[in-house]
Amino acid sequence: MSPDQEEQVCDALVNLGWLENDHALHAAAIRVIQDLLGCSTDHAKAVLYDLRTRKLIETTITLGGELDTRKPVPVAKMRWERPPAPSRQ
Repeated sequence: MSPDQEEQVCDALVNLGWLENDHALHAAAIRVIQDLLGCSTDHAKAVLYDLRTRKLIETTITLGGELDTRKPVPVAKMRWERPPAPSRQ
């Protein structure tokens, strides 16, 4: 994968936005990678693993939605994000 493709994949993952759970987030990431690279599911999984291993992309979790008196707690949601660049001291 070229550096441009890597950048494009990371941007597309971040642009997926908030999803309801880790399974949905992972499945959406695989589909996005397949669409962008025109590759198999196994290759898309390997790309996602590589990006995560090299810490170019990671997941974050937060409380989503607004408090609703019919629900005890807002639903937690997950998304892809780029970790902050290491600071150079």
